Amino acid sequence: MIASPRIFCLTLPEKPERTERARKHFQERGVSAEFFKAIHGPTAGLSTIHPYEVDNPGSGFRMGFVPTGIFLAHYMLWSAIMLLDNEHFLILEDDAQFPLGWGNRVGQALSDAPLDFDMLYIGSCCCAGRPQTQIKGEVWEVKYPQCTHAYIVAKKALPVLLSTNRKIYAPVDIALNLHSHPLLKVYTVLPAIVMQEETVLAP
Repeated sequence: MIASPRIFCLTLPEKPERTERARKHFQERGVSAEFFKAIHGPTAGLSTIHPYEVDNPGSGFRMGFVPTGIFLAHYMLWSAIMLLDNEHFLILEDDAQFPLGWGNRVGQALSDAPLDFDMLYIGSCCCAGRPQTQIKGEVWEVKYPQCTHAYIVAKKALPVLLSTNRKIYAPVDIALNLHSHPLLKVYTVLPAIVMQEETVLAP
């Protein structure tokens, strides 16, 4: 089994209430996360000129400031952790919600996942109806998971993530599905361990 990954949470100076809520929740759940200040798309005024037409060709649809900011947040963090010595990293978004006892399930998933994995999604969405193969226990090969609120990435996978996501035109999870995951060994824990706040609070 691999060593415990170093944990980073993407956060925004423009949203201090979200940062504080995440910090409190992580402390309560024993999540030792370091906060990485990312770009707030609307404040920076950053969007993209490239249309997203995979689902609806000819629509000319372009994603706005927020998805662009989220995409850049992940890309910035991938670039930063390339400079660190650790071999594995758990990347969180600031709405990640950990259940009680999460550590045991994550530890078991890391034990059950192939040692050479590139990405292990401990939080995911939209896996129903996608091709799935059980690897061991709760670890599955899903082609491919969506949502980026909680995933473990191996350092060896970072050059692929960085080189295949130079064009910003789709939300980051869809871009990963289209351009990165087919080149990597990607596994998913089902059912998901880490949820997103709005999912937890939804009726």
